[in-house]
This record gives sequence, structure tokens and C-alpha cells, in this order.
Amino acid sequence: MNRLFLPLLLLTLALPLGAQTAREEIAADPARAAGLHYAYPGPQTVQTPEPKGYKPFYISHFGRHGSRWHTNDEDYAGPLAVLQAAKDASVLTPVGEEVLRKAAAMAGDAAGRRGELTRLGTRQHEGIAERMFHSFPKAFRGKATVTANSTTSHRVMMSMFYFCNKLKSLNPELEISFNSSRRDASFVSNRVKRPEGVAAPYDVRAEKERMKQLALRPERLMGVLFSDPAFVAGKQDPKTFMWDLYYLAEMTQNNELDSLSFLDVFTPDELYDCWRADNYDMYLYAADPRAQDVVVPSCKPMIAHILDRADEIIASGGHGATLRFSHDSYLVPMAVCLRLDGCTGTTEDPEHCDEAFIDYKISPMCGNIQIVFFRNRKGEVLVKFLLNENEVGIPLETDRWPYYHWEDVRSYYKTLYEI
Repeated sequence: MNRLFLPLLLLTLALPLGAQTAREEIAADPARAAGLHYAYPGPQTVQTPEPKGYKPFYISHFGRHGSRWHTNDEDYAGPLAVLQAAKDASVLTPVGEEVLRKAAAMAGDAAGRRGELTRLGTRQHEGIAERMFHSFPKAFRGKATVTANSTTSHRVMMSMFYFCNKLKSLNPELEISFNSSRRDASFVSNRVKRPEGVAAPYDVRAEKERMKQLALRPERLMGVLFSDPAFVAGKQDPKTFMWDLYYLAEMTQNNELDSLSFLDVFTPDELYDCWRADNYDMYLYAADPRAQDVVVPSCKPMIAHILDRADEIIASGGHGATLRFSHDSYLVPMAVCLRLDGCTGTTEDPEHCDEAFIDYKISPMCGNIQIVFFRNRKGEVLVKFLLNENEVGIPLETDRWPYYHWEDVRSYYKTLYEI
């Protein structure tokens, strides 16, 4: 069999969901409705072998923290309070009673752990580190130099620790430097503001609310949970309650509380509708063309850091990795600015946003971007891009996809962003 054809065949076989819509994907796996809270699924494709004569020597990585508890106590307390009030008023159905029990148990599990990394989150980073080590062993041979930077967030620092600790266990000779400082915010968590006096071209809050009003249909769910659906309207807007309950239900997957899951009280269509409202939120933040006057300058320092650090490693003839740990609110804009396949779609119609942009494919919990560098004996350098450990392309011509000539990539980004 032709050597170039085999990787393409394997890649095709590994993508059974490629032709599915987001609605169909969520129906097949309701956990995807969690969007940015979707627990990391791991790589879904088979990697293409490196071209003959090329060996991996360096990895430039940017990742999000792993699975966590909700960051706000109100995310647990809000829906719980409405359910408890309904119980006290004797208007909960048996299904509502079961949801109340599970919501209360979730709140108890999360007590004192707001925003912290879960055990699943630690294992996600250990798994990525181990696969990285075994996929590109020559980058980590001997006393390879590994530099790790994180934001000052506790869950992000812990993500960095577990990732690097796994690498160190696989090669005790690794020299790893850890950094978690506000000084690093210029590239791991940079978000610029519009100049004073420059108004945003659209009202983000109004756009988000408009999408929720378009998408959410709470009538059936209220009838399932409450013997008197009008009770909720006296306590909270039913659409708001539906949203809050969805936001709570989607998190059980991140701390492996399968016995407490109640996603099944939502129909597949309701989950899809809740997700597309949430998906539009991140689209407005990161991918909408109207946001690029903020997104691009926010990401330029990180792109410059990627290019400069790679140039240093190449010039030194060294090997190793640069690891950066942050949040979805920085990872998704980076995926957009790097112009990774599947991350740059745009739309003027919020109702069809999911045809252009799908958040759970870009940044599930523990989402990551890897740029892997390969070198031959002549010193020629190729790179390939991985999004969540799956090969992706960029809008640049290459004679050996998914590999690109580094000089072409470097020139592309320097020209595109005037770095």
C-alpha cells in the first residue's frame, strides 16, 4: 500500500462523526452538550508518521486546565434553592424529587472546592503528558530542557504540576523549570481592552440574552419537574431556571459523579438548544469578526512567544518542550488566531452559529494546542499542529500535509500579525 495513502485512510476511518451536525453529535453523546465543560475525550485520530529522515526535537504547547468543579457557589445553590422551595410547597414531581436529591449531593461534593481541579482533571493532564512523551520520545531524551509557565490560578498551577510530574516520572533526567507569575500574564493570559472612549461594536450581554431567548424552551421540562409549573415563574424566570439547571447537570462528568447525573431529564433537543446558546457566548468572545480588534492584540504576545522560543531552540540545536497552562478564554482565541482548521468559521446569524463554530471541539476541559517540531540531518525543520492531540491544518500551502516547513509557518504568522 502506498505509504502516503495509509495515514489518510487511517485518518478517515478514525472520523466517523465527521459528517454529523452538532445536533446529531450531541444526540449521540449528551455529554457534548456541556460545551466548554465537556470532559476531555482524548485523541480521536491516528497521527501521520513523520517524513523519512525527520525526528521530533521540540514541542510548543498551550493548554487549558483540566476538569474542575464550578467556579461559583451560586451555580450549585441557585437551582437547588428553587427545587427545595418547590419541595417545601409540595409541588415537586417524583422526577423533581430525584433531581433535588442529586443537586443537593452535587452541592455537598463541591463544598469548599470551588473552581478546583478534580481528580479526573489531574488524570487528563497525566494522560496528555504520557502520550506526548511516547509519541515524541526524542524531544524528551536525556537532560532535555522543559520550561513550564502557568497563570496564577490554583487549578492551572495544579494542572502544570501534574503534567510535568508525569513527564519527570518517565524521564527523571528532565530539567523542568516551573513558573507561575503575573509577569507571565503577557502571554499565558493576556486580554487587552479597547482604548478608553472606543465603544464595543455590539452589546455582548444583549446578544447573549437574545440567543438564550431564541433557543430555550422550558415548558416541557417545567411540567416534568413540577406538578404546578407556574410555581417556578413565581420564583424565577423559567428560562433562567432551565439554564441554571443545565449548567449544573453538565458538570457531573467532570468529577465522575455518574450516579448523580440528571442530563436525562432534558431531551436531546433541549440539550442542543442549551448548548447552542452557550456556544454562541464563546463565539462572541473569540471568533466573531467584531471582536477581533481585541482578540488579535490579546494573542499577539503569545504568538510572538511561540515563534521566539522556537527560534531559540532551533538556533541552539537543543531539544525539549515549552509548556504553557491557562484557561479556555485564552485557548480559544489562540486557536482562532493561529487559524487552526475548524476554529475560524463566522456567521451573522446566531441561530446558525453551530454551523460555523463548535466550542467542545476546540476547548473541552484540558483542551490543548501542540506545535511539534521535526528536524533532519541537514537542519531542515518541519512542524505539525495538533488540536486536542488531533492533527489539524492551517491556511498555508504545504507539500506534505499535515507537516509544514517551519520557515513558511514563521513567515506566515509574522506577516499576518506584523510581529
